[in-house]
Amino acid sequence: MKLVCGVGELGIPAMFAEAKRRIILHAAVYGPFSKSEVHIQGLEKALSRPSLKRLDVIAVQSGGENGWDNSFLNALRFGISRQSVADELELSKSFLAELAERHPEKVNVYPASNLPCLPLVIVDDTICFGQYAHSCVHAPQGFWGCVEADVEKLFSWAESGTVPQGASAEEVAAFRLVSDCSRAMKCSGAIEGVGNGCAWA
Repeated sequence: MKLVCGVGELGIPAMFAEAKRRIILHAAVYGPFSKSEVHIQGLEKALSRPSLKRLDVIAVQSGGENGWDNSFLNALRFGISRQSVADELELSKSFLAELAERHPEKVNVYPASNLPCLPLVIVDDTICFGQYAHSCVHAPQGFWGCVEADVEKLFSWAESGTVPQGASAEEVAAFRLVSDCSRAMKCSGAIEGVGNGCAWA
């Protein structure tokens, strides 16, 4: 496992560009991606690869009616005006809609109906995770971890709802992260008109 200061140290755009099978984004808001050419290029390269089957994105929606929306957004963008947060949510929505329009057979966007616990990016068998905090320093500048795991196996555990006896401590810890993504996708259908709405397969 690797721990770094700042998400930029993980090289996520390069991970995107090298993705062979799957990408999952569970990071709430994606407006910053729309302003980053290297992230866009990485995603486009991955999505153009025949072996990459899907990009699943769990996103907080503007005008959400969850009981946790306001408190979560206050932590996510602590110290930022409400209008600026609303603008970023709209930018995120537009970016994801455009991405899904270019790759409708691969991109699936799920509205976050469960309270997001931490930002997660999964690329093939690499799991990257950060933390949310009530701080004027936002998540991209916080501590980020990165771990390798058999993600497909962990998703099968999530599907069955059980962790096999004999699973290692590292597998169990990685399963918690994968399980959070699995539950988020199951608890909300894909947004109408954005992707095909399939559950993880």
